[in-house]
Amino acid sequence: MPVVTALEPAPGRLGGFVLEVDEAVRFRVSGDLCQRRGLQLGNRLSTAELESLAQEAGDAEAMERAVHYLSYRPRTCREVRRYLGKHGLSGHADPAIDRCIELGYLNDEAYARAFVRERIRLKPRGRPRLVSELLGRGVDRETAERAVETTLAEEGVTESTLLREVARRRARSLRSLDPPAARRRLSAFLGRRGFRTGAIREVVLELIPDRPDGGEA
Repeated sequence: MPVVTALEPAPGRLGGFVLEVDEAVRFRVSGDLCQRRGLQLGNRLSTAELESLAQEAGDAEAMERAVHYLSYRPRTCREVRRYLGKHGLSGHADPAIDRCIELGYLNDEAYARAFVRERIRLKPRGRPRLVSELLGRGVDRETAERAVETTLAEEGVTESTLLREVARRRARSLRSLDPPAARRRLSAFLGRRGFRTGAIREVVLELIPDRPDGGEA
């Protein structure tokens, strides 16, 4: 029968204890769990008791780490899952994520809307780029597209108005260049921001027309 061979204070912010069984199996248990289970050096545990203890300890640690991770800023479910995996808690991620969703700590749709709102106000992007960035953060496509559509409407802007705003600001810094060079620079910049090629061409020609004399020199 497995025997508790060590029970030492755990390092780090979470505290608790590091439980060692048969000088081989080691995992962290919270102080509360340790007290409730009456864990002491030399305790004998059945295989079922050890498995149950490890599951409960892992679930508790995953929840603690998830809440701490979310305390800094909003995250997506995938980001939390990845974070827990880095701490060896992949097998305990589902209940922690489910509980965080239930408590309102995790909400991919609210995250997506907040992300789009910040981009609109500080770093305007085209719709494709906004959706792509959300996908990269673990938001599913349907939620990402809905968040972009809804947030643009809530902010009272369209992709066209964002494009013109960004293009006008950038064009001012290109005034010293010849029109063809300025148009190439501006088009490339707007393309990197994720605006559509056809819309970019129209705005660029409007903002940087050829000079009256032909404009090539």
